[in-house]
Amino acid sequence: MEVILASAFFALIVTALGGILAYGEESTAVGGSTSRASYLAEEGLEAVRNIRDNNLVNMVDGTYGLATTSNKWNLVLNTPDITDSYFTRAVQIGSVDSKTKSVTSTVSWNATLQRTKSVVLNTLLTRWQTKTSGDWTIPLLGINFDLTVANSGNNTADPTAIAFANNKVYLGRTNGAGREFFIFDVSAPDAPVLLGQRDLDGTPRSIVINGNYAYVASTDNASELQIIDISNPATIANVGKLTVVNLTNANSNNNNGDLLALTTDGSYLYGARTGGDEFLIFDISVTPSTPGDPIGRGNTLVGVPTDIVLSGNYAYVVTDDNGAELQVMDITNKSAPTRPFAVDMASGDNNANALSLVVVGTNLIVGRAVATSPEFFTYDISNQAIAPVLSATLEVGFSVLDLYFSSDNNHLFAVTSDATNDFKVFDATVATALSLLGQYDLVASPIFFVYNFILDRAFVADVSDTAELVILKPS
Repeated sequence: MEVILASAFFALIVTALGGILAYGEESTAVGGSTSRASYLAEEGLEAVRNIRDNNLVNMVDGTYGLATTSNKWNLVLNTPDITDSYFTRAVQIGSVDSKTKSVTSTVSWNATLQRTKSVVLNTLLTRWQTKTSGDWTIPLLGINFDLTVANSGNNTADPTAIAFANNKVYLGRTNGAGREFFIFDVSAPDAPVLLGQRDLDGTPRSIVINGNYAYVASTDNASELQIIDISNPATIANVGKLTVVNLTNANSNNNNGDLLALTTDGSYLYGARTGGDEFLIFDISVTPSTPGDPIGRGNTLVGVPTDIVLSGNYAYVVTDDNGAELQVMDITNKSAPTRPFAVDMASGDNNANALSLVVVGTNLIVGRAVATSPEFFTYDISNQAIAPVLSATLEVGFSVLDLYFSSDNNHLFAVTSDATNDFKVFDATVATALSLLGQYDLVASPIFFVYNFILDRAFVADVSDTAELVILKPS
């Protein structure tokens, strides 16, 4: 009996000590994992803060994972990232108001086979760079810049494309005598300075700026994509500062289709064109000056493309096709883009071409050619797994040639075919209820434009032979 009692007492002590040891080891492991998870959750907040510093408009409400491309943080919609094959991290972004976002970074892991733990950190991010916009109810002329024979080699060529970056305006114009590509310093927007210019092959149809390079979509059949090193604008006239990509039958199934529209997410360049593979993706993350052949090609677009924008894992393209004016490209797989949706903008007139589009939060606003009704279409794209849902239209009586949305002041800027007041500003606080704020009558006819909130200026490419670049300002 004494042996039995002693053995039982010994077993009890061993079991207790084993439990204490096991619990201690588990507590140590959980403590270490919790510490690592806290660092990863904090890293998630810092990554989103970095994305905010680039532009708060990039932070669309939703649940994301994080990825890096060319040493830059990116949000990946509905795809939490796995860290160290052990932790799962998800970032939830929500809107508090027009200038504030709530961010929640959650890191989860399996502490045991039966138990999951998580660390959750929260913060609020604001537009700390925000300044006050001027009064755009009465737009005013800032200054005109005249491209003459003396300063450009040609005084009659019309502008065809425009872009803005780093307090500089990049202007392209019709191929012919003189130069086709120009860089203006507009850091003092009421006194623009022409910094550099050069000849291009063909007519530039779209310009995208990324880092030290300008990507130009061209009508030239031997150099549809032209890449200019813009790090020193004064030297862009040098031939060695330009490289080209020739779209051929071999790399795009067509050797003479014009590249018409470009956009970028910083790592990839997306283009839409006529003929062959109409939708192309170039990798510019490794060698931005020489991207080479397209890494992704899609041949499902129809019609002549007029504009392209990105939102999440999708590219939205507008065209002149009467049965599919708005087309959606899934770019999740960069090597094999697909077209899951095509939208027929048939309201009022199914023959009016779509001309322009812009993302406004979780909405897409499309402008089209003047029709019996309407010219503005607002689509809900909050659920990108389904086709864009038409939520509002607006009849204005003129073609909507180009659009730009500023999330900083909720203004939607437009250049139009309205002969009386071709530049217009709308209040887009509610994307489904646009209201006209102000308008301005340009001397000739605008083609494209860009707006910058920090400078609070609209830079308009105009067909006027005495004012190819028009700079408008608020009152």
